[in-house]
Amino acid sequence: MNRLAIAVVLNLILVPALLNAQDSKRSEVLKEYCKRAAQLPPRDANAHFRFYLWCSENNFSNEAGFYLKEALVIDEDHTDAREALGYARYGSSWVLKTELAKPTGKSSRNTKAPEAEKTPELVITTPPATEAGVPSLPADPSTSEEAGTEDSELVVDATSYSADVIRKKEWAASLAENLNIEFQTYEDQDFLIHTTLSSARHAKVGQLLAQLKAAKKLLGTVLGAKGKDALLWPAKVQIVLLRSEQQFQQFAEVVDQVDYAKNPESGYTKEEHTAIWQPDSTAALRILATDAVKYIHGTDRQTGWWLSEGVAELVIGTLKSKSGKDARDKAYFLRNYKTTADILSAENNEDNIYYLLEAQEMKRRQERRSRAMAMTLVNFLSRKVPRFLSDLKGKEAPAAPPEDDADALKVYWLSYVNFQEKTLKTHFKKETEELDLLWKRHVLDMAKKYNPAADQRARYPNVRGRNRQD
Repeated sequence: MNRLAIAVVLNLILVPALLNAQDSKRSEVLKEYCKRAAQLPPRDANAHFRFYLWCSENNFSNEAGFYLKEALVIDEDHTDAREALGYARYGSSWVLKTELAKPTGKSSRNTKAPEAEKTPELVITTPPATEAGVPSLPADPSTSEEAGTEDSELVVDATSYSADVIRKKEWAASLAENLNIEFQTYEDQDFLIHTTLSSARHAKVGQLLAQLKAAKKLLGTVLGAKGKDALLWPAKVQIVLLRSEQQFQQFAEVVDQVDYAKNPESGYTKEEHTAIWQPDSTAALRILATDAVKYIHGTDRQTGWWLSEGVAELVIGTLKSKSGKDARDKAYFLRNYKTTADILSAENNEDNIYYLLEAQEMKRRQERRSRAMAMTLVNFLSRKVPRFLSDLKGKEAPAAPPEDDADALKVYWLSYVNFQEKTLKTHFKKETEELDLLWKRHVLDMAKKYNPAADQRARYPNVRGRNRQD
């Protein structure tokens, strides 16, 4: 047999065996890839970068690029990911190494710094027009041409107001020095925002600010504060916007000693600041509303939890209905009505308007349902008689005793419950029992507008695993 024939025979025997061995090995690697991808923490930048390295080593080049970009989506200042993409740190920004290496053709004295990566400009978006199913609110008093700051009933001392701002800025500066981080600060009449993003004009800061300003406008409408520049809070609301969930977790544990809870609000409030990591966090909106109710008419007199939480849910639900990012967000407002309708229609149900008026504290294990009930009652009452909300905090309301006097607080609360019922009867010309029936009828009618099919599709899309492509 000549050499050519021998070579042909050997190829026929050996090549298929080698191909089968390679296919088997690749199949095992593919199984390992699927296993690692399924176990990858969704908000861990370091884990995404390590998986990028593994994909690169195992010839998953397209997948490697995806996970490298995902690491920067989670943490835009991830050093290893930036360097892998060819960036180098230049001051507080990142620039491509190729830009640093380019000769300028001029003396060093006239050499310009390389152009840093551009940060998206802050843009204040305009809320879209009202759609069908979006809650309707009383006419906004701030739209009046004659409205102004002098109409606001909350008056603050300018000296103490300025001193409070200075103190909060010093707190942020001290924190930045101790933690070796850099805060960028945005400030206006109402808000003081410290962020670890690359700029105070970052697009995420703009998104947060648009939410806050829309919430203030709604609160002015609901609470009857006149004038677009009316003060709703006695001091600037302080918010810390962290750049990633991982940094938010570290901030919660180290600065505030708060156990990191993956709560649906993506944030928490501790003393004088609210920490968040997503610009659309409802934690920021909630503290705006509860504090505005607390200080309405310039008084911090105690009020029922149902009023402050109900106003907060009303603001959150209204904003989500108008500009929510998906169908589930847009269903938030009507979903609260559906939740309340299910509670009030349940057999042997004992919850009614008295539960909301008489309960001194919200049931923490039933926050969602309690807040839903409070929102529907506030919306029902404010649509009937808008002024009643502010009267619950007016001069006729009983003054609360010191918080450390338990016996006096019990007497006060009984007095406040009676005051609430008297106020409702005065405004609505109805007994509480009759008002309770009207509220329930309102809830059942509104709950019919809820579309469970669309809400469930948004919550459980028919997609398994990662189905995204670059």
